[in-house]
Amino acid sequence: MALRTSGLLLSLTVIALAAARIVFADESGSPADLQHLRREIKQLQSDETAQRRRMDQNEQLIKELETQLRQVESQNQKLNNAAQQLVSSDAKLKSETNERLEQFQAQLGTDASPGGFSEAMSRYLGTHQFTFAGAAAGDFIYDRNTSQNTFSLQFEPIALYRLNDWILFEGTINALLPVGSKSDFELPVATAQIFLNDYLEINAGIFDQPFGDWLEDQSPLWVNRFITAPLLYGAEAVVPPTDIGVQARGSMQWGALGQDVDYTVWIANGPSFDSALPTPVVGQTLNPQNNIALNSNGRAFGGRFRLYPFPLDAGLGRLELGASTYDGKWLNSNWFNAWGVDFAYLNKDLQTRGEFVQTYRQMPGGAAPDNRQGWSLQAGYFLQHVPSLHLGEGLDNTIHRLELLTRYSGVNQRAIVAEEVSTIPAIGFNGSPAIFSPHAREVALGVDYWIEPSIVWQTEFDFELPRAGGTILAFNGANTPTATPAGATANDRALLTQFAIGF
Repeated sequence: MALRTSGLLLSLTVIALAAARIVFADESGSPADLQHLRREIKQLQSDETAQRRRMDQNEQLIKELETQLRQVESQNQKLNNAAQQLVSSDAKLKSETNERLEQFQAQLGTDASPGGFSEAMSRYLGTHQFTFAGAAAGDFIYDRNTSQNTFSLQFEPIALYRLNDWILFEGTINALLPVGSKSDFELPVATAQIFLNDYLEINAGIFDQPFGDWLEDQSPLWVNRFITAPLLYGAEAVVPPTDIGVQARGSMQWGALGQDVDYTVWIANGPSFDSALPTPVVGQTLNPQNNIALNSNGRAFGGRFRLYPFPLDAGLGRLELGASTYDGKWLNSNWFNAWGVDFAYLNKDLQTRGEFVQTYRQMPGGAAPDNRQGWSLQAGYFLQHVPSLHLGEGLDNTIHRLELLTRYSGVNQRAIVAEEVSTIPAIGFNGSPAIFSPHAREVALGVDYWIEPSIVWQTEFDFELPRAGGTILAFNGANTPTATPAGATANDRALLTQFAIGF
């Protein structure tokens, strides 16, 4: 309204000025003055029109602002209503929660019915969780002396069933294809793991032997830097690879961060040896898995202790020092004792490990004991930080994914049983008969190409260098073996390549 009033006043001013000019022109003005007056009138009329247009625009803007103000007021009212509803709902929820708590407390004060006990146990056990993990590998194996070459496949699924925060079940199935003309399926691990607190865990069932560092930690397909095992854990193992029993294990920090110690103590069924032989003899192979049927009297017990002396912030790498013992009876009352020491050292791209094992096996009838020794020393170096060779981005990237490896391992024992010698290649075994020499020696060279941290393509060159000495025992269908001195055994060469995936 104020704008329209201003416009009216402007119009009246224009009319009054025009009238005054007309009167002035009639009295004393000239035609030129009259023409000038007309121009001014037109200018005033044009200004008046522009002013009116601006007033219309301002009125439209005022209407729009009034509309937006009404919308804001409406939204504000809705928000106030929602806030009141939330306050009301919160009060209702608190009331219901307090009521349920009172009911629960009342139930706790009374004896639980079978149904109530079952429900309480279900809540206590928590959410069940199933995880599927494991590894798979495909190999090509060539042995020079036997002129054998073959492809082989191994699938090792691991089922993990977590009942709650303190109970875990683990089962491993080892499927090896082929073994001769058939497949081989094993259950090397099946344990219940009970976590009592941060420092103590109980394992019960079939477990990897907690002796040294290789069987339990380094043997998985994609974890082992080589394709084969060191000789002391391979075809002529000096300690049982698995056992059935109960473990107690834990760890603690004794110094700065990284200065730790861990322990494993256990009791199990104990060692047993090849039951297919008509009579026990020295050099007899250990059964890969022990059970009650093969060991009817006496249990085995042992322990492993590992020390980590370097704190993490010292920049000295990671050093592990270990000692293990295994003591038990076989064939009712004959002792089997083993002890070993091992180490592992990792510093940036360098990793080394080694161990020495000594075993004593009492023979029945007062015969000389079946003593054995085994050792290995391994080193590897990643090329990921080697300076660029300027061979192109693709080739440089390939080189930086490589790991170069070398390993020396050997065993000493008094005899080998001819019936136990196998030349069938399989994953982890190149098929060389030289491995079964009483004094077997092996140099292995490896090149690993790491596609991902759990996907690796491995190539291994094995040089079997056995020494003369010891005895070859052959039954040939008789109950008593024939002993033949083990002379010089021909050196052998083998090539293995493997693609392994851990998942």
